[in-house]
Amino acid sequence: MAPFDDLGFRLFAGIVTGLILGSFATMLSYRLPRAISIVWPRSHCPVCKTRLQPRDLFPLASFAAQRGKCRFCGTFIGWRYPVIEASLALASVAAFVLFSLTFWLLLALTLIITFVTAITIWLEHRNARRDERRT
Repeated sequence: MAPFDDLGFRLFAGIVTGLILGSFATMLSYRLPRAISIVWPRSHCPVCKTRLQPRDLFPLASFAAQRGKCRFCGTFIGWRYPVIEASLALASVAAFVLFSLTFWLLLALTLIITFVTAITIWLEHRNARRDERRT
């Protein structure tokens, strides 16, 4: 049995990959609608603009450690980030279990990121339009 076929390996690889991709998807869903480069500037708090340190960039762990607030200004970060990251982790685990290390895994992960990012952008746009109508 190859190590890639081991269920434990696929679960671990799926979680780690999903958390990383979840962090990437949250960045995409924030920056793309605002026409901000996905390369520069580095990740920062949208309120105080302080650049996040490497320890602030660990998905879910830094959210829990900081109780959902910016370490610098104390502003609540929002639930969308841990929800997206946890969703991507679960979806990636499913993809790793179903497809192992194949071309289909790469395709599935690409589709998952695209779908989650698109849905997040759509929900944000819909909520912004709803808020505009209320004022």
